[in-house]
Amino acid sequence: MTAFIALNNRRGTRFLDGTTLAAVDAWCTKHLGRDALQFCQMFTVRFSAGSFVLKAISGDRLLVRARVYQAAVHIATLALRLDPSQRRAHLSWFVVAPTGRGGATTRQLLQNILLIERDCGIGRMTLQAALTHGAYVWAVHGFLPTTSAAWTALAGRLATKLATLAPSCTTAQVAAIQQLLKSPDRQALRAIAATRVPAGGMALGKQLLMGESWNGELDLSDEPSALIYLRRIGLIP
Repeated sequence: MTAFIALNNRRGTRFLDGTTLAAVDAWCTKHLGRDALQFCQMFTVRFSAGSFVLKAISGDRLLVRARVYQAAVHIATLALRLDPSQRRAHLSWFVVAPTGRGGATTRQLLQNILLIERDCGIGRMTLQAALTHGAYVWAVHGFLPTTSAAWTALAGRLATKLATLAPSCTTAQVAAIQQLLKSPDRQALRAIAATRVPAGGMALGKQLLMGESWNGELDLSDEPSALIYLRRIGLIP
């Protein structure tokens, strides 16, 4: 079941296609309380336009692929899987184009996605924190490795990186990071990401996490995690 939808919010125009559009509409109405067009309109609030592929990949899941535009310029591409029965959303792909960086694009898109997740009862977000910046960016957004074993593996890789950066740090600074890396608590990752000690031309926490890859999750029912995320995406000060 697949639907193709394109919106131009500035002109008020829209294009809908797909032989199973009615079935996707029914899925959206059942799980999200709105039809497929309304879903896409909510997704692109504060943006000029968007093109979407919506695919019901099982009785309970919806795959969303979207390209978002501002003033006719492509600014972001993303893929999202919604699974209301498991109260889970998986962000498969989230890339902001160079033309959309340095402004409010990321925050506004994540705000729109969060409101959609709220409406369909999502309580847990998952993703793969990867690419050049992803491992660092999603850590500062409050995501944690999905399991203790995943954290242990990541900590081991970060310890190897730390050894190469140690000459540019003080003994006390290195010892503090090593202590965090030895912690069995996944939340140590947040403290590492927040480390601002200069190293190799950038903050040590960012330097350690750049280029890494780990599977992450954010439990929105956990108040400290939710507060970190809401602050990062600009919904609370």
